[in-house]
Amino acid sequence: MLLQILTYTHHLTTMLFGIFLSAFFLGVKQNKKNVCILLGGGAVSGLFFLICNTVFGSLFTEAVYPIFVHLPLFLLLVFYYRFRWLPSIISIMTAYLCCQFSNWAGIFALSLSGLDWVYYLVRIIVTVAVFAFLSRYLCQTTALLFAKSDRELYILGAMPFVYYVFDYSTTKFSMLLYSGNKVVVKFLAFAMCISYVIFLFVYFQEYELKNSAEQYGQLTNMQLNSLHSEIEQVRSSEHRMKILRHDMRHHLAAIQTFISQQEPERALDYIQEINKQYDDTVIHSFCRNELLNSVLSIYQTRFAENQIVFDVQIQTSQTLCCSEMTFCAILSNLLENAMHAVTKLPVEKRIVHLSIFEKGNHLLILQKNPASETPVFSNGIPVTTAKNHGIGVQSVIYYVEKEHGQYQFYMEGEDFVVRIIL
Repeated sequence: MLLQILTYTHHLTTMLFGIFLSAFFLGVKQNKKNVCILLGGGAVSGLFFLICNTVFGSLFTEAVYPIFVHLPLFLLLVFYYRFRWLPSIISIMTAYLCCQFSNWAGIFALSLSGLDWVYYLVRIIVTVAVFAFLSRYLCQTTALLFAKSDRELYILGAMPFVYYVFDYSTTKFSMLLYSGNKVVVKFLAFAMCISYVIFLFVYFQEYELKNSAEQYGQLTNMQLNSLHSEIEQVRSSEHRMKILRHDMRHHLAAIQTFISQQEPERALDYIQEINKQYDDTVIHSFCRNELLNSVLSIYQTRFAENQIVFDVQIQTSQTLCCSEMTFCAILSNLLENAMHAVTKLPVEKRIVHLSIFEKGNHLLILQKNPASETPVFSNGIPVTTAKNHGIGVQSVIYYVEKEHGQYQFYMEGEDFVVRIIL
């Protein structure tokens, strides 16, 4: 009786381990709603497993396991959560690979004790422990990695795919793998699993360093370009001021003539025209923070080149209450995404609204732009199946969570809105 209970508990925990981890690896939020959805999918798959195991036996059930567990999970991730098919497959295979932690531990315990109930008990304990560790410390990493281009995903998915095919062909459809000692043979899978998890951590660290260097380089270039632009503006402003000072006597004489001829309206129009010329000599500064001002100046220039109206409201101090590099990286990604979105619209609809306010020890970013089409949301996050797209949103989420901030993406009428608090 005890052995039967442990056996079914092991099958249940292993199945839920794979279902939940596959979803969380892709970035599905670990909240109550998604837990219920995934539990529902697991209940359906578990029912099929139980029926199949009762009618046809365990050997046949394990062989067709991918049909009633992995296939429905793949369809759920692609059609409900709107993830691309390639990262969905890799995520499922990665979760399957991670099952080898408990598999090897259980076989090792069985070889020492010779008791089947010890094997299942150890597997259950290790499965729960590994799930708790990976869902807490690794899922944020994999969500960023699985959002990368297909070319990089092929590299990431090579090991899980090879092991998935190898394991099913040598243990489920045949018994080739078990021609020798089980502990020795299964240690290969255990070592592969360890290597892959380490690879993910190392790869992410390299990715983070590369991303930080790229962001630093981009922001440095922005500062240099902004400085060059400001120098040109100063030169142009000084030139226009010289002309205005030189012509001031002529302007005063013209105004005097209009007044003496009892034409005050023409005099006022003339004065307004002169004021407009003086306004053109004023160098615009968005805020007192140099790095933030440089980023805004660069995107104002880019928006002007693409005939985009840039409506900006900034209220910040000279020193930001969070990392300047992180804040400007978030802002650059938001403005870059907005620029790409509105350039698809007619010129008269191209406008980007940006508000940045500082209150207490927090910064609020509110960015709004019209959308050519309503984006698809998954768990409140816009997703896309377009090639080499969606990384900007994942980068924003990563940097916001790094600063322990909050983010919100939503539609307001025909406008796409992003609200961030840091």
